[in-house]
This record gives sequence, structure tokens and C-alpha cells, in this order.
Amino acid sequence: MSVMIGSARIGENGRSTGGIAGDQKQISIPDQKGEVSIQTFYMHTKGWVILRPKKPDHAFGIAQAMERACNNPNLGYDQNQRLGVITNGTRAKVKTECDCSSLVRQCIKEATGVDPGNFTTSNEVSCLLYTKLFDRVVCNNAADVKKGDVLVTKTKGHTAVVVSDSDSIPIYPTLRKGSKGGYVKELQTLLNYASYGANLQVDGIFGSLTEIAVISYQKMHGLIGDGIVGPKTWAELKREY
Repeated sequence: MSVMIGSARIGENGRSTGGIAGDQKQISIPDQKGEVSIQTFYMHTKGWVILRPKKPDHAFGIAQAMERACNNPNLGYDQNQRLGVITNGTRAKVKTECDCSSLVRQCIKEATGVDPGNFTTSNEVSCLLYTKLFDRVVCNNAADVKKGDVLVTKTKGHTAVVVSDSDSIPIYPTLRKGSKGGYVKELQTLLNYASYGANLQVDGIFGSLTEIAVISYQKMHGLIGDGIVGPKTWAELKREY
């Protein structure tokens, strides 16, 4: 699979300030066109520094938070209102804004429970290393990055999160009874958030209770209630989450 990164990119007006709250450019889920969206990895002209989470669960959580933010049409880009995401989170239910650094801050906060502070790309590396949650890694090309890595330009510029690497399975894998792993945990978390799981245990095992919750969710949202989580079910869950 291609290496994909997510970030707050630019306002709908092509500028870093102004415009309307929320993502005015998002047209689909997964979102690869919006103000806050996913795109194929590239080497920035200023070069990247990798800040790699020391704990695998933190890496998974940061990647998921960024993916969630990119697919949330309520989250747009505006440096003048960059702290909106800190107030409303990546699950924002109201139209709000962020910039690249405030969004990365919120993703880290949601995934780790630690707020690294109100950094910008000029001091992001030092601020994140200070938390002792990250290691600094050299980035020469796409082969060097892993899912959940935070990318920061070597000088003031941009920051992003790796949401999938070359070893990742597709962003929206098809899940069914018997599936196991991190994406099942994500599914169970989404179902619980949507109040369809009767407090499902987030154990990464797609058993009978998870299947019942999926079928209930699908029927309530006009989907085929087959208990199989494919692109349409994922898309609906991501909208709510």
C-alpha cells in the first residue's frame, strides 16, 4: 500500500487565513481533496524530521485521530482560528478550524492523554521530544516512515502524520465475524461512540456481540444489515465519529 499522510493543508480560499469554518473542499470519504485531508507521501523541499511514538498504541491512536480529522467535514483550515480543534477535538460536531500544528497537537493529545503544548512547526521537534513520548528519526525517503509517525519540516513550514505505511492494510479493510486486530478495535470504538455497541469490550476480536452491534447500526442507517463492515459502513461510521 502507498504511504499516505494526513494534515491540515490550506483554506478553501487558497490562503492560510480567512474563509468559512469547516472543510469547504471535502467531497468524499476518505478525503483526499479537502482543507484537512490525506495525500500521498512526498519529500518536503525543506526535508522532514520524523518523530516516532515510542509506544505502538500511541502510534496507532495518533494515526487514527489524524484520519478521523481528515474525514470530518466540520474541521477546516484557518491559522487565525487554529485552536478551534483544541476546543472541539477531531470529532468536532460544530464547524471549526485548525492549522497543521494545532491539529497534530490534538491528535497526540487524544491518542496519548498528554497535551504537548501550543507549539508551532518552528519549535515542534523540541516540544514533542520534551514529552519523552517520541524518538527522533532521520527521514530520507518513504521507506523510512511508519504509521503514526509525526513529520515536521527541518525548518518552520509544515507538519503531518503518517496514516498508512508500505506495510499497512487498506485504510478501510473489510471486517466480518472472526476478524481480529487493531482495525476491529477501531470498529468497536466507533460503535461504542455511536451508542450502538452496548459498551462493547474493545478487545480487537470480532465476535457475536460486535456482529449484532454492526447489524443494528447498519439497519438504523439504511445499509444492508449483513454484519460485514465494508466501505459504506466504514464511511457512515466515520461521519458520525
